[in-house]
Amino acid sequence: MKAVVIDQFGGPEVLRYRDVPDPSLSPASVLVEVRAAGVNRGDLQVRAGEFAVEEQPLPLIVGWEVAGVVKAVGDLVQDARQGDRVVAIIPSGGYAELATAIAQAVVPIPQSLSFEEAAGIPIVFMTAWFALVKKAALRSGETALVQAAGSGVGMAGVQIAKHVGARVIATAGSDEKLARARELGAGETINYRTTDFAEAVTTITGGRGVDVVLESVGGRTLVRSIELLASGGRLVSVGNSSREPVSIDAALLVERDVSLAGLYLGNELLRSGAIEEFQKVVDLCGRGELKVIVDRVLPLAEAAAAHAILADRANFGKVILRP
Repeated sequence: MKAVVIDQFGGPEVLRYRDVPDPSLSPASVLVEVRAAGVNRGDLQVRAGEFAVEEQPLPLIVGWEVAGVVKAVGDLVQDARQGDRVVAIIPSGGYAELATAIAQAVVPIPQSLSFEEAAGIPIVFMTAWFALVKKAALRSGETALVQAAGSGVGMAGVQIAKHVGARVIATAGSDEKLARARELGAGETINYRTTDFAEAVTTITGGRGVDVVLESVGGRTLVRSIELLASGGRLVSVGNSSREPVSIDAALLVERDVSLAGLYLGNELLRSGAIEEFQKVVDLCGRGELKVIVDRVLPLAEAAAAHAILADRANFGKVILRP
């Protein structure tokens, strides 16, 4: 099969499109003929050797999410069969014509969704879902601040916060991205390149602050977001795209009576009930209650170009690779 492989860590140029052996099928896994693979900012960190959460042995096929058609199933698999349209979360191997996934990480795709839309669900929507609905327990009537709303997680976060009935404030780096965020449910938007977002949030909330922050930028943005929490507020950090180191004074949390939590999707998916949550989110997308925004679709061979698009923040929503 064809796949995009890295033999060494580095820039986009280390992504090589070439022939590799087909993946092996274990008794509890599903072999998927990949029709679409999602690209995530974490993929860039894996490629660069900067993904510290898990060791990444080389050579490596990058990619955590795929959608396609079941080609074969292991002897122990009962809930999938050859020919099914499915979407899956996998630990690696997504940038390929074939990928294997454990059966518990595979769910059927509603007929209303394309393969490209389905491939855009797993990482960003499940990250935002677990952060807002499970970790922060965002409730109807509360106010949520979604940082970097033009990103995949931000795009999902705006919609999920609106879905649960929250008031949504969104930030992004261009007026075009903010207009898209308003279409998805943001009530107020802030261009962080032209406006001090902290001052704007303070004004919008009448000085009260927000109940929940979905934060993926890190650095000084993380600290200032904590300062915007109302009493009892919750911030969930799901990334550090700025790569900016920062120290947080515990007194900031204590004095303001707020909480700070981190979320790593890989751990959440190991917990009981995760597959049911995955199915729930896919079904919400299938019914149109949540919308997958596909920024663009590129051939698998152009994975390096896809990485450059994410690095330049030139996308709104998901960039998808098509084998």
